[in-house]
Amino acid sequence: MKTLTGRTVLAFALILAAVMPSLTAAEAAADWTLPRTGWGAPDLQGLWTNTTLTPFERPPALGDKEFLTEEEVAEAEANRADLINGAGARPASKTEAGGNVGAYNLHWMELGTRIVGSRRTSLVIEPSTGRVPVRPEAEAKRKYDIAHIEDSWAHMSVWDRCITRGVPGGLMPAGYNNAHRILQTEDTVVIVSEMIHNVRIIPIDGRPHVDDSIRLWNGDSRGHWEGDTLVVETRNFGDKSWIATSGSQGRIKGIQQTSNATVVERFTRVDEHTVDWRATIEDPEIYTAPWTVNIPLYYDAGYEMYEYACHEGNWAVRNTLSAGRAAD
Repeated sequence: MKTLTGRTVLAFALILAAVMPSLTAAEAAADWTLPRTGWGAPDLQGLWTNTTLTPFERPPALGDKEFLTEEEVAEAEANRADLINGAGARPASKTEAGGNVGAYNLHWMELGTRIVGSRRTSLVIEPSTGRVPVRPEAEAKRKYDIAHIEDSWAHMSVWDRCITRGVPGGLMPAGYNNAHRILQTEDTVVIVSEMIHNVRIIPIDGRPHVDDSIRLWNGDSRGHWEGDTLVVETRNFGDKSWIATSGSQGRIKGIQQTSNATVVERFTRVDEHTVDWRATIEDPEIYTAPWTVNIPLYYDAGYEMYEYACHEGNWAVRNTLSAGRAAD
């Protein structure tokens, strides 16, 4: 008779933990009522985080596999728990001369610990491949910028330059500071993002978009309600931003966002602790077809949001460019 290993026991425990809360949640959902503001709109207010273990795009090795099994979810979450719990026990290592000294250790990172509830193999849900349909020339530009990052600030991320993480990039997970506070009035929705301490103000009073001649880093957002879903359309982008600025988005980090881009976001509160957020991106010069990303926002009343005191022309920019000059 085989004995169960510690990993197997942990995996079964995680499966059980995943199933039991889902049963409780299903029962609670029957009694749950969507909270509303004093003027009757769905209440999205609160502090939400979006860390997840689910990759942004489906790994090529998974082929057309769209969903994980419960066992695969348990194993992935157990592996991540091992990584986090063992991080503090690693012996100090000496970096050889000329070697990579590394960056922040895991104490400073916000690693996702769970797969999204749908068990999808990627946060990109359309197209069904789970991969963003990027044009080859757009990928080539991204690769060129990365290869020449020490040559000029123009090749660097607008996040590294402390300008913005963009729309919709600001609501995509990063390595840390993944909190977003949503506030509402009758005619406005405000999203305060911890990263770069960005405040996004979205009118929902029916006013038109600004004149087409006005171009903005984060575009011009206008919202309206479709039933209980807040729909936000953003256009009037400039052509200097990126669709994503964090390494968590893999090969999409550094893909240009042009002035022809449009982003349509949908915010739907699905239970007491979750807002379903999804964004559909169209930019014909960059992608062969529209694509959609879906990321749950989780309520976290205990999270403390701090000011992210970033400033343009920071030391990361100076040090990167000075390294290039030293190499020259």
